Amino acid sequence: MKVEQTGKLRHGKWNLYRPCLFGSERASSIRTAPSELRQGRKAAAVGGRSVAMWVACPFFMGSEMTAARASSGACNRPVSRILEVEKIDYSFYSTMFDAIVVGAGPGGATTSTLMARRGLRVLMVDKASFPRDKICGDAVSGKSVDALKELGLIDHFQRNECLGSWGVTFSGPSGDHVDIPFTKALDRPIAPGFVCAREVFDDILVKLAVSEGVQLRENTTVKGLLRNEAGAVNGVTVKTPDGCTEDLYAPLVIGADGAYSVVVRELGLDQLDEKHYVAGIRAYYKGVSGFHERNHIELHFVDEAIPGYFWIFPMADGMANVGVGMLSQVIKKKDIKLKSLLGLLVNHPRFRDRFDGAEQIGPMKGWGLPLGSKPRPMAGDGWMLIGDAASLIDPFTGEGIGNAMVSGMHAADWARKAHDADRFDEAFLSEYGSEVLTLLKDELRLSHAMQRLVNWKWLLNTVIRKAGRSEDIADAISCMFDDLEEREKLISPSFYMKVLFA
Repeated sequence: MKVEQTGKLRHGKWNLYRPCLFGSERASSIRTAPSELRQGRKAAAVGGRSVAMWVACPFFMGSEMTAARASSGACNRPVSRILEVEKIDYSFYSTMFDAIVVGAGPGGATTSTLMARRGLRVLMVDKASFPRDKICGDAVSGKSVDALKELGLIDHFQRNECLGSWGVTFSGPSGDHVDIPFTKALDRPIAPGFVCAREVFDDILVKLAVSEGVQLRENTTVKGLLRNEAGAVNGVTVKTPDGCTEDLYAPLVIGADGAYSVVVRELGLDQLDEKHYVAGIRAYYKGVSGFHERNHIELHFVDEAIPGYFWIFPMADGMANVGVGMLSQVIKKKDIKLKSLLGLLVNHPRFRDRFDGAEQIGPMKGWGLPLGSKPRPMAGDGWMLIGDAASLIDPFTGEGIGNAMVSGMHAADWARKAHDADRFDEAFLSEYGSEVLTLLKDELRLSHAMQRLVNWKWLLNTVIRKAGRSEDIADAISCMFDDLEEREKLISPSFYMKVLFA
């Protein structure tokens, strides 16, 4: 039996070998696996040499392959014959991966799919079972649409479960409103945005990942991170659906587990900064009336909710996602109860008629949004963070799906680069974080500035009133959805001078 090196498993400098099943040669040299992988298994003599039964290799595992079998030529049989005769223990091999993704939301599923397409062996772990509900505003931005096109999924979102949206309606504290299209190309075949329940959206992405070869473990909770002797992350400890504890290994762990990230907690990173964290609450309603003919999402700046906003998003089948969000710092300072506030807004004189005859479906549910105005460190020795876990939510709109998918796309690229370079150290992986923040930093900065402008109610009223009466101002705001340079004008004094004298 001849032994051939097939590649590096890259837990530190561990190497993976397999037997070449031809001829009658005996192994002349076989590297012994690291002691932490032996799991107490005994070494067997092959060709007179001491060889650890390395359970990470599918053709060279378990103490069942004894010296007697090796010397009798058992290893010279065809692969199919060996798998038929030898009782090989694959259980430990099933705990070894090129990357482990914690969280199967849009960011995690995107990352997993693209890593699998790049030839990596990927495990995706989630505490839930899919399909499952996820508390969210359910709006899918143009950035997300671009990611869906790359994944080859955009056709799935032109189905009945998802509603194409062509713009946004803003209203100010005084009650004035303006309809702003996302694009002037209203004849394009695909809407620039969608509203889609996360139960549907996430399930489509997860199914794609599994179809690409990603291993999915549902109802599996990550309890902690594993580290090697140098302190680098090299796996996770999970609680399985049957209540057992299991260690899973990979040279790269990607935290995609959202605002309440276990990976972030185990890394010891900041969990919550009230100045850069929004609390939101939403409920589903059926029968809300008065939506724009092109299914605009709606953001309403109401005195009772400022500096947050009240949203009403149309959905398929006559449903609507209705909610309110506000900075945690303000909620704590003013002792605001979001459930009571949402009830007040639904019955507000400006909206009461639209909810006449509407029925609330299910309970109100709340969640937290770590904002991109203060991103977390995004990479370190053996780990990366994406999406909400990396604190990349847009500070103004509260939308996080787009940035989760974008950061996931870049994380997949860097995972492949890391394996090619055999580099999983902070110095190498930090380039991923720099790349993402270079792409998003201006957008996040501008959104943070716009978030602060919401405190100036008179300015909000003026901009919305003038935009509702001036096509030039409305067009300028519309361009800002697609053009970052145009969006820069929203924090420019000259823009507001133009508005004031329009």
